[in-house]
Order: sequence, then C-alpha cells, then structure tokens
Amino acid sequence: MGMMHSPGVQSFMHTYTSLPVKQQKWLEEKAQTYIEALDQAIAQVLSPTIGRSEGQFLVTDDVIPLYGVGPSPEEAMADYRSVVVEYYESLEDDVEELGHALRKQLELLRQVFSLLEKVS
Repeated sequence: MGMMHSPGVQSFMHTYTSLPVKQQKWLEEKAQTYIEALDQAIAQVLSPTIGRSEGQFLVTDDVIPLYGVGPSPEEAMADYRSVVVEYYESLEDDVEELGHALRKQLELLRQVFSLLEKVS
C-alpha cells in the first residue's frame, strides 16, 4: 500500500515501537475494540455483504456504492472499512458543495460514526 510511506504513519510507527510492550498491547486492544465497533456500526447502517469474484472476496453494500476487495473475507472487510472512512472524510471536507444525493450518503455515514462515539 502506498499509504504506508506517509510521514504521519512513519512517526506513529516510530512512537508506537518505542513504547513499553504493555502500552503497545493496550493500544492494540483499543484499536481492536474500535475496529469491531466500526464494523458493527457499518453493519447496522450499511449492511454490507461479502461475495466472491475471480478468486477475490468482495465486500459491497446497496446503500452507498462502495466496495472492498481482498484475498480473504477479513482483508476484503478491512479494505471496505478503510474506503468507508476515507469516503466519509472526503464528504465531510466538501460538505458545502455536496448535492442532494451525496448529502444523503453523508447523513448515513454520520450515523455510522455517531454510533461509534457511544462506544469509545
């Protein structure tokens, strides 16, 4: 993935690996809890489905035309999850210029992330 080379990720990884193991474990558990909560919120609002296509797994939803791909269902879901987060952030960034259809999508994605706030 090209994103691994961004300075933010590198400095995070440097900070992360310099932490005591206990803190690393704590962060991993927090991240895992967050991801599980995000998956539940996505499932509740977008109800994605997993299918197979040409040896790959494909996660799609009927609500917003987003998809994730991967060699396993977990990796396809991880890809889909990152697409949902990126799409949400890009809609929020352009909120002033959004047409009606995109505003409706943004409202749905805001539901996903408001469900998350109750967990963290």
